Amino acid sequence: MNILWPVFHDPSYKPSLAERLAFHWQANLRMLRRPRDVVLFCVISFAPLLLLIGVQTIFPGLYSVSITQANPTPNMAPLMFTALVTLLVFLVLQHFAFMLAINLTYLHHVRSALLDRGIPLCPRCAQLLPPDTPDAGCPECGHPASLATMNDSVPPDVDV
Repeated sequence: MNILWPVFHDPSYKPSLAERLAFHWQANLRMLRRPRDVVLFCVISFAPLLLLIGVQTIFPGLYSVSITQANPTPNMAPLMFTALVTLLVFLVLQHFAFMLAINLTYLHHVRSALLDRGIPLCPRCAQLLPPDTPDAGCPECGHPASLATMNDSVPPDVDV
């Protein structure tokens, strides 16, 4: 799992912008058909926001300015510093939550969309597989091709 940006496919595969839009569109539609993935994505993505609201509720004094009779002009420096630190921490946590949500709920839909388009790649690590031996295991992670099925595909024991 890459925490900076998800690896949707092997970097040596260079689809055009139209192809990228097409398979991400297909992956989005696949994900929308899985309510569990949508709910899990939303819960993970909104967790940092709930944490931010909780911190502001527990520590209300951090986010207020006191004005006294002796000094009617408020000193905004502590509030600005606290707000800036809170914003930076929130953005970092939000990014990690978003990457976790992408990796847990969306990544496999993108890889399934690529497999549906005939791109031979490993569903686990997204390594491009050799086109002449698509049934062989992945040379990068060793993932066997027989296990390369997605949750929303037809089970092998069901007749279509």
